[in-house]
Amino acid sequence: MSGGTLRLEAHGRDGATVVGTIRGTGLLRASRPFDEGAAARIVVGHLGPGMVRGDAFAIDGRVARGGHLIVAGQMATRVLSGPDPVTNAASWAVEHDARLELIAEPTLVAAGASYDARLTIALEPGTRAIVTELVRREPGAALRVATVVRRGDRAAFIDVLRFDADDPEDAAVGTLALFGPADVDALDRAADACDGVRIGIGRLRDGDVLVRVCAASTWAVQVAVGTLRRAALAGF
Repeated sequence: MSGGTLRLEAHGRDGATVVGTIRGTGLLRASRPFDEGAAARIVVGHLGPGMVRGDAFAIDGRVARGGHLIVAGQMATRVLSGPDPVTNAASWAVEHDARLELIAEPTLVAAGASYDARLTIALEPGTRAIVTELVRREPGAALRVATVVRRGDRAAFIDVLRFDADDPEDAAVGTLALFGPADVDALDRAADACDGVRIGIGRLRDGDVLVRVCAASTWAVQVAVGTLRRAALAGF
């Protein structure tokens, strides 16, 4: 049993984003920050051939006032078969007038594996966040991916994607969640240009948007989620 932890903190200064803390332990790794306009991009990955046998990973992050942090995955990650579930927890705080973008690479859950991921985000007024997730399970794999977003002491968004090991469904599932102003018409137009996938787009109570993409091909889902994310950014 192994795993790792990662702590990230960023804040705005003079129209740019400064990453003040990158601290990791175990198998988790983060790149140096890359400037991307007013934002800073960090690429996160982990050592080894995949997650296996009760590995536990955790990321804790904060984007302070005026910051715009982009956190991207390095590559697709395999969850290998084993008797104990692999857990992956991430917790983020996004302060007033800050932005967070989480861009995941595919998580591939092998037959005989169990994967349990949880993402929690606390949003202050005036914040924006974009979250993407992509999972693919082989038959015989179990997974649960939960996302909880809070505004103050109120849950603004709760989403749980779950497959048991004996479920017959065999497809890749992508999720795009937008918290803040979003142009649904632009997303609809982008969805019309995506081939070979099924796409559902819904507006939530606070004006946030949830998009789900499904297909037999992991690559087709990844391309579609990327296309929709770029369309969303135009109005974000």
